[in-house]
Amino acid sequence: MEEDTFYKFLEFIKPTNSFADEEPPITPDYSNMDNWAAYPEKNGHQFLTPDQSFTVNKANNDVDVFYIHPTGFYGKTWNSSMDKTLSAYERTEIMLGNQASVFNDSCNIYAPEYRQATYYSFFARDLDGMAALDLAYEDIESSFTYFIENLNSNKPFIIAGHSQGGILAHRLIVNKIQGTALQERMICTYAIGYIIPEIYYNDLFPLIPASKNFDDTNCIVSWSTVVEGFKREREKTVFWRPSGWTVELMKQKIVATNPFSWSNDSSWVENNASHLSIINKASGYDFADRLAIHNTGSEKTIAVTRTQAVSASLNSESGLVELRGPIVERMRNMAFFTGDLHSFDVMLFWGSFRQNVKDRINAFL
Repeated sequence: MEEDTFYKFLEFIKPTNSFADEEPPITPDYSNMDNWAAYPEKNGHQFLTPDQSFTVNKANNDVDVFYIHPTGFYGKTWNSSMDKTLSAYERTEIMLGNQASVFNDSCNIYAPEYRQATYYSFFARDLDGMAALDLAYEDIESSFTYFIENLNSNKPFIIAGHSQGGILAHRLIVNKIQGTALQERMICTYAIGYIIPEIYYNDLFPLIPASKNFDDTNCIVSWSTVVEGFKREREKTVFWRPSGWTVELMKQKIVATNPFSWSNDSSWVENNASHLSIINKASGYDFADRLAIHNTGSEKTIAVTRTQAVSASLNSESGLVELRGPIVERMRNMAFFTGDLHSFDVMLFWGSFRQNVKDRINAFL
């Protein structure tokens, strides 16, 4: 998306009122399972696979995953309602299919729907945007507490989140898991697609190391994806620390791992047969339409991409995972392509991610 077009889009979706002047959506009660986007007994998009050759174990797994979906709300209020007839919920379903499905052969999948902050919140960089994210976090903490007390049955668990779900996962780890008995049951946290500046890592996670190997446990696993040579020079975003919210440059060095090798070195690693990349498919749905209002109800599937050849390297200066190869060249033809592959942080590594979940579970158990 051209820079001028992008900022016009942001101006268009800017909330009409201040956060303080807005009536927040109704607080969800997580004892009502209708407020969960996914749980083992609910047939949904989290059980999608590219084809029938993939095993799905919907329930009775030894491990749970608590999955926090990314931003799917582009409305002109600071937080979304949880109305299933609206487009924001349809995007949640799509993200269950292209992200949470990674766990569907190894974990019992629990995913709260929550009053997510609007996309504009990350660019407002003021108290309104931060307050919207605070409200979203309230729901994540509330749903996690219910999950632990009523659904988890003392099993080992994984925390996973992408983008908005990633930064909310950071905060959840700090406030509810780190330094408690729950930390011993946490296999790992996949906090994907939201920066963890290297200079703040120990401030956030003094008791939890960053992952360095494919089978590390009780650790934080993170990455953010771009094409080779892409730099986030001018972008800033809000960032939460135990001392409060700050505004951070996205170009600073971040903590990350290469999701092909699961190491922290800068070697270029080619994908192999298990490193499948996937795409979304749907009839009657426009994936690029961020201004849609209603849930179309269209059937969604995921599929293996026609082109699989791709290599990944962890940039030693930025910490970004850079990609090159035929799959990237095909992506250049997509509408609004910029070189930042944020929206594809999971889909590009779906097969490798799926295998890594099993590797870490096996190491833990």
